Amino acid sequence: MDVLVGLFLALIGIAVCLSGLRIFFIALPLVGFVVGFFAAAAAVASILGESFLSGVIAVLAGFALGAFLAVISYIFWYVGALLAAGSTGAVLGSGLMNSLGVETGWIVTIVAAAAAVLFFIIAFVLALPLYVVIVNTAFLGAGGLIVGLMLIFDQIERTQLSYGIGWAALEASGLWSLLWGGMFLIGLVSQLRIIGSLTLPEDPWSTARTA
Repeated sequence: MDVLVGLFLALIGIAVCLSGLRIFFIALPLVGFVVGFFAAAAAVASILGESFLSGVIAVLAGFALGAFLAVISYIFWYVGALLAAGSTGAVLGSGLMNSLGVETGWIVTIVAAAAAVLFFIIAFVLALPLYVVIVNTAFLGAGGLIVGLMLIFDQIERTQLSYGIGWAALEASGLWSLLWGGMFLIGLVSQLRIIGSLTLPEDPWSTARTA
């Protein structure tokens, strides 16, 4: 199971990281699905006292919320961009708790949720959707790739993803976090190089299709 989850995250991660802007109408729903799936699965597993992705109910709840957010992110592409920003905040929030040595589940969850809301609001207020898409797809895609590789090569277990990919990367080794940062920069440069050749739909609340 860990290898399958790792392959899933790695394949989606590298595509989103390097081509998030070019395929934003696919990338944003993918991010929405992954975010919804992991959030719902982790929440249900915690409520039922199960390990992450070990129970059918948690997995089904993950698929349900993931599919819902994917559809919303496609119908209203800007919602997908804002969700990506919120996800970045949650990853950084949980990672910060790990770096500070905080392991209490409810504290990590509250901080991650607060950071998600903060980043969501900042992205909305800045109203720079092009850069919101680029920065967050590069960051989240890089994270998905690195954590996927960590699962494939048995550096972490999927249960460690219950606090988020940021937590899992720092829990394993600082080296993986450095690789994440390096891949983020590669994805950022890759997407910025094509920024002049692509545009997003003028209506931020329209369907996620190429302009």
